[in-house]
Amino acid sequence: MPTRFRKEQRHLTTEERVVVNRVKQLAEDLHDIIDMMPPSRARDIARVKLEECVMWTVKAISDAP
Repeated sequence: MPTRFRKEQRHLTTEERVVVNRVKQLAEDLHDIIDMMPPSRARDIARVKLEECVMWTVKAISDAP
């Protein structure tokens, strides 16, 4: 039975690594903008959701066949 949980990490291609790095750079830029907002629960949630977005994007890239 195939498992959804990979035992070993798949190495990304050069092109995939470029995309991951671009996603992370864009997220860092957006994080800097979010940090300019006054402290609030909404700002904290925005940070968490941005981190979550990056995580799922990287997973989508690394899970691709």
